[in-house]
Amino acid sequence: MNRSICIVTVVAGVTVAGVFQTATEIEAQEASTLQEDPLFTTLFTPELIMQHRRAIGLTDEQRDAISRLISDLQGEVLSLQWELLDEVEQLGAVTGRPRVELDRALDEMGDVLDKEKDIKLAHLEMLVRIKNILTEEQQGQLEGLRGAGAPGG
Repeated sequence: MNRSICIVTVVAGVTVAGVFQTATEIEAQEASTLQEDPLFTTLFTPELIMQHRRAIGLTDEQRDAISRLISDLQGEVLSLQWELLDEVEQLGAVTGRPRVELDRALDEMGDVLDKEKDIKLAHLEMLVRIKNILTEEQQGQLEGLRGAGAPGG
């Protein structure tokens, strides 16, 4: 039982902290995570693009489209994080009882994981849409800049 409470407390703490992250913190966390994930090495973080916007010849239209995608993501993710917090609290209520119904706890954990998955899918969708805004030439330039040890992606 103590292990269940500990897990719920850790998940809830991380979730609460995540709900109140600023856009900059989210981008920094994304950049760090993406650098380690082979799937995402083919995508470009907004931070990397904005850092090298002049070098890749980013147009005003592209900049505005990317800004809209980031703004949309922030709104969507904030809503999902609140929902995730609710799911974590429900899981905590189930596991905080003297006797835990295993099936119910597993169902609640499934709901928590579904919300986390929705958040990750929203991030992936944004990154793919951003890549599709860039020309092939811009993508190649960013790959070179990233390969040269450029921070942020």
